[in-house]
Amino acid sequence: MRLRALALASLCLCTSTAGRSAGTRQVRSVSLCSGVSLSASYLASVGADQGPGFHFVLSNRTDREIRLAEPVPSSSHWYARSQGRWLWRASSGAGGSLLDAGNEHGRVVVYPPVPGTGEIKVLVLRPHQSREWIESEQQNPVLEYKPGCKQCSYPGEREYQVVFAYAYLAGSGQPAGLLSCGLRSAPVPMPPKF
Repeated sequence: MRLRALALASLCLCTSTAGRSAGTRQVRSVSLCSGVSLSASYLASVGADQGPGFHFVLSNRTDREIRLAEPVPSSSHWYARSQGRWLWRASSGAGGSLLDAGNEHGRVVVYPPVPGTGEIKVLVLRPHQSREWIESEQQNPVLEYKPGCKQCSYPGEREYQVVFAYAYLAGSGQPAGLLSCGLRSAPVPMPPKF
């Protein structure tokens, strides 16, 4: 009995220590942009042999030029309606995940440049301008719904929505003046899945 209690106490100590070290790890994040927005809408077809996709609008309502590392969006976050609530189901890409899932307007996690991926393409948007484009899942794999496991596609869920996001952390040797805040679109309703 005493040995069992000692083993249980040891397990509790290891668990609490592991939780503390994981909790103290610093995650880089940025606040959401003010005056810059990303919006999207679903398109059933974006062209011959392209399948479904999305129409995006990036708006710069500021007095300064903005520069974003491509791809924009850099991530997608999928939610399913279950018992009256929207529950997270999958994410794809990098950057833009909420640091605190309970705060939709809070800080977002940034992604650093991946070494050895070549030159970064930069999207430039002048003050008080917008840019619109259409993209399919084939053109930007970040747009695809990719549940991490078979069980992650819960049976009976039919209503889905997706939030597109962008948050990038420029490193040394990266283009200067990249957007230093994050973007998240409003939820985009998807057609029901049967």
